Amino acid sequence: MKLLREIAAGSIASSTTASIFSPLECVKTRMQVQMDPTADVLKIYNRGFGRALLSIFKTDGILLTWSHGFVGFVGRDFLYSGLRIGCYPTVRALYAGEGTDKASVSLLTKIAAGATTGGVGSAVANPFDVIRVRMTVQGGTVDPATGKLSSGMKKGQLPEYKSSLHCLTDTIQRDGVRGLYRGVEATAARAALLSAGQLASYDHSKTLLIRGGWLEEGNMLHIVAAVISGLVATTVCNPADVLKSRLMVQRSGSGGGGRSSSSVSSIVRQIWKTEGWIGFMRGWGPAYARAGPAFFIQMPIVEGLRSYFGVGSL
Repeated sequence: MKLLREIAAGSIASSTTASIFSPLECVKTRMQVQMDPTADVLKIYNRGFGRALLSIFKTDGILLTWSHGFVGFVGRDFLYSGLRIGCYPTVRALYAGEGTDKASVSLLTKIAAGATTGGVGSAVANPFDVIRVRMTVQGGTVDPATGKLSSGMKKGQLPEYKSSLHCLTDTIQRDGVRGLYRGVEATAARAALLSAGQLASYDHSKTLLIRGGWLEEGNMLHIVAAVISGLVATTVCNPADVLKSRLMVQRSGSGGGGRSSSSVSSIVRQIWKTEGWIGFMRGWGPAYARAGPAFFIQMPIVEGLRSYFGVGSL
């Protein structure tokens, strides 16, 4: 029951922050996908994150922008982050050994615990992520006269999906259940890096700040540690995030989508050849604009919920 309360604290906090920052996730994903030469999308976001966000607000309106990939994004974070944050203390204790005080756990052990819970949680939630990416890419306003999209990356095309549920069923019909696990390798790698970077840096920052006498357990400590963890996590997971977005937007060639699938290795080679190392950091700005403030809000909520549920601080 304690573990379930820990998972619930992570799920509630993560889905709350996902609901707030959904438009930023939309911009980040579109900026990553549009650089894929095999993607059947318009390359219209070429003036930076801020201009891209304003452009989507202008063409689609704030409320519609919030809906692009919203169900997949919030559902993914509810399941994925609930597992990775909620199971982290248990896995950390398992790796550290019985009887080890959490203040004495090494940084490497914390990194391993975060990577484990992040990778597993992300693999479980991968179907939500596929839906999120595809609905984000399709997002736009529909011209009632023609039924075609009049804005967005697929402007001039008929919408492929009527809803997130339709996206789910269509993906299964075209590609089978394995279609819901497209890009799971990159997703799990990205999540392992993010979770290791975020949770380990957050956990260790708290330990060092308390040990050095800078701060005591409380809201200010949680906020400072969250700011540090946001910078670390965004940077280490961005390359895998780029790969994940480009993989998930694809469909199997045999599924009637008219586009063949690329492997992780072929996408890595293509990015390196056409964009260089900077291609792997595509979308870092919007990623941090979402993740930084999200962690800033998320982790204090997690700690507050953990206290409320009687399971102690992270």
